[in-house]
Amino acid sequence: MFLIDDGLIWLAEKLQEIAEREVTDESKLKEELLNVRTLYEIDQISEEELIKREGEILKRLEDIRQRKSTQVNQ
Repeated sequence: MFLIDDGLIWLAEKLQEIAEREVTDESKLKEELLNVRTLYEIDQISEEELIKREGEILKRLEDIRQRKSTQVNQ
């Protein structure tokens, strides 16, 4: 019984670690930002769309940084 409980706790902790890494991974957002700028430069999206999408990505990056900062201060 304890082995099952310990195993479930371990699994839950590992899943939480993976989810946390995924949520705080800036590299994917930086790549997305680069892709959006590239789309604009090759005339695949308008300047208006660029500004909108950049704003969304930058907001998500800021949220990640605030989340990381909060974790460090706890």
